[in-house]
Amino acid sequence: MRQGSFRLALVGCGGQAGGDVPNLASHPATKIVAVCDVDAKNRDSFGEKYGVGAAMRFADYRKLIETVDCDGVFCATPDHMHAPVGLLALGRNRHVYLQKPLARSVGECRALSEAARRRPRLATQMGIQIHGHAAYRTAVVWLKAGLIGRVREVHSFCQKGWGGPQAMLPADPIPAELDWDAYCGSSALRPYKSGAYHPGNWRRWQAFGTGTLGDMACHILDPVFGGLELGKPKTVVSHLAAHPNTENFAYDMHVELGFESGPAYHWYNGSALPPASVLPNVELQGSGSVLVGEKGRMLIPHWATPTVYDDEGELQPRKMRVEESVSHYHEWIDAALAGNPGACGARFEYAANLTESVLLGNVAAWMPGKTLTWDGAHCRFVGDGAREANRHIFPNYRRGFRLPRA
Repeated sequence: MRQGSFRLALVGCGGQAGGDVPNLASHPATKIVAVCDVDAKNRDSFGEKYGVGAAMRFADYRKLIETVDCDGVFCATPDHMHAPVGLLALGRNRHVYLQKPLARSVGECRALSEAARRRPRLATQMGIQIHGHAAYRTAVVWLKAGLIGRVREVHSFCQKGWGGPQAMLPADPIPAELDWDAYCGSSALRPYKSGAYHPGNWRRWQAFGTGTLGDMACHILDPVFGGLELGKPKTVVSHLAAHPNTENFAYDMHVELGFESGPAYHWYNGSALPPASVLPNVELQGSGSVLVGEKGRMLIPHWATPTVYDDEGELQPRKMRVEESVSHYHEWIDAALAGNPGACGARFEYAANLTESVLLGNVAAWMPGKTLTWDGAHCRFVGDGAREANRHIFPNYRRGFRLPRA
């Protein structure tokens, strides 16, 4: 790496990149040297915005990573391509910023974590930008300080639902600017349907996304995992009778994770919500978490400062200060430039445990009502139901596709 310079390549120039890349580019050391997107309109738009010539605009991420001299790779593709891009970049000794969720499957998360562990000089960061926001940093500090005592239960919720059965209509012509084969990537090639996948509906499809859990739980669980320092789950169970179909995720979810020495953890999305008794006399709205502790209850709204209540739902005066925000984006670049990868708050070691825990819920959703036992040390299920559950640790890849070895 050149002293004081950070040459950045972009893979995925769609909607999420529109928010992320300006923050990365605002670092004084950043120089964007290449862009990649399967949609020519996207890559040309970003190329023009950041002064990247036509020769350094790619449709194929492999060609970019294998030929462009860069220091870091940013990836904001649909979920199914996170692991292929991230592993290839790590294998070429690039620092990697990978949007959440870390990968589409538990096994891919573990592969990314292990690849990063083998390259301790590389800075890695999962894109959960609220990790650096004052609201979530404050929640972590308050929890570590024991503000509500030992936490017995956690109830996280998101009133969004990326799922439900989708009726498919006859295929449409593929737009001239879209490389649909490259879009499908690691997933089997399927007919193109306008508006069904690209640019913004891919999250609801098993082939491309991870549903609401992958979209939102990596954010909402973050201060819980950070503040309570949760390890790997021991059990997971889906409490809803509905299970997804082979194409889409279920709209509603209620998943429970069990930890060896931590609280009972519940996740709800769609129309499923925590029981009113979790935080009496307080209407839960939007997204967030309620933590039930020995000395009160903490509400951590998504993107808002946490508040503390007594067991009857009465708001309590603030006892501790609110932390300041830091740039999640600059933190990654600074860590790379300083040769201090441990400074990344969402480095892959942390991010993999968080995302694996989240995605166990998508595995449990296939077997409603069955408590599955997770052997985190060996990345596998054991006991009753393990044979079926282990089939979902990795996704089904397109014929001939293999994850890069890194």
